[in-house]
Amino acid sequence: MRTLLTEIFNHDFPDVANATQFYARFFKKPLTLADLKKTCDAVRAAHIEIGGKTIPAAIRIKGKGKEKPFAILAQLHGNEPAGLAGILLAMALSAAGKLERDVIGIIGNPLAAAQYFEAWADAPKARQESRDAYRCGLDKNGELLPDMNRISVDFLKRNAADPHIKRAQELYAIGQHISGIVDIHSARGNMVCITDHKHDRDLKDSPIRNVLTGLAEAISANASAAVTVQTFKTILSKLPTIESQTGIEAGRHELPETLQIAASFTLSLLHTLGLTSIMPLYDKETGVFARYEVQPRLTYGNLEHEDTLQDDDKIYMAKACPTIEAIPKNSAVVVVRKEDGNYKLQPILEFLVDPAGELVYAICQYEEMEAMAKDEVVAVAVPSGTAFTMPSGFSGVFLSKSAALYDKDPAVGPWPLTADKIDSIKFCYPCKLSEMKVKF
Repeated sequence: MRTLLTEIFNHDFPDVANATQFYARFFKKPLTLADLKKTCDAVRAAHIEIGGKTIPAAIRIKGKGKEKPFAILAQLHGNEPAGLAGILLAMALSAAGKLERDVIGIIGNPLAAAQYFEAWADAPKARQESRDAYRCGLDKNGELLPDMNRISVDFLKRNAADPHIKRAQELYAIGQHISGIVDIHSARGNMVCITDHKHDRDLKDSPIRNVLTGLAEAISANASAAVTVQTFKTILSKLPTIESQTGIEAGRHELPETLQIAASFTLSLLHTLGLTSIMPLYDKETGVFARYEVQPRLTYGNLEHEDTLQDDDKIYMAKACPTIEAIPKNSAVVVVRKEDGNYKLQPILEFLVDPAGELVYAICQYEEMEAMAKDEVVAVAVPSGTAFTMPSGFSGVFLSKSAALYDKDPAVGPWPLTADKIDSIKFCYPCKLSEMKVKF
């Protein structure tokens, strides 16, 4: 562990005397995916003995006290490496003698985590979407494996020969012997929020000021699995030993600031729980958060649209785009209205040289938690030009995604979609935004 810290930070931490020195050593060094790969490899190579069981891909980070350990869960989805920054922070606190209780660092899905970093090492400059399949991992035939955050309710009775079930049983075994856990995720979009928390007091000094509520209920209302499943949060929340339980989305999967947010949140939580004397980076506590109340999902059919769809239509996520200057930076294709009244897709570069018609829309992926106004155009059908608009103002989470980027994950509700699929494909889970005042 000390060797790992020296490799990443070019020094060890035992001589750190105060918060200022700790910040200078840990937070002023921008973490990279190469650093997190080393951390992942170290945790995957480790194991712990707990409750009479040997649990692989978990590491005990020593603190001063003898109380039940706290746990940091990383990579429950393999392509979400930010949690490793939280584990690395706990290692640094331990080396500095600033960890008051043992912390267990856990890789939630060791197979998917290994596959993710292998894919990254093979093509580090490829877009993060190319590694999306390693959210769950792939079997030998290249098929998606089960989601480690969707676990059958009877998992304890099932055969542990199934790696998915075996890992769920191992995580449950750890859960019976810890005092609390933080589950750190990241997202395909710019999603920074607290997804669940057991006590409001655990949010004190959090650098994340958005709280998502009602997410599990909204998702379960539309669950269509043949076997009833539960999330890892649901499994642990029933255990009487779990005094603190928090889940976060720290931002876009591979951005440096996502790793910073994950580490900063971990420090704030450990300080709030009395597990370290090192003060949080965030020192502007007001008790005010933004609440994103998740509503029942919207399909494309729930959006407002005229009865002008054609059988050959394909429906794309889009934004109204009256001028070239208004084309979003993440858009590569526009929709033009031809002289005959039909609509056509045209690459932006081709349009700039030889426009096939009047510029009307830009094909564009909406970001997670992006605000959408009532009557705003959010999708368009081509060639009919049928516009889909928001029935009311919302911020959206878990939006459908471009099939060109997420071809291996049908669960995201990929677009474009055909006209006969508008009532079955999710557009997003809309959120009502309000102020949330928390009393600690």
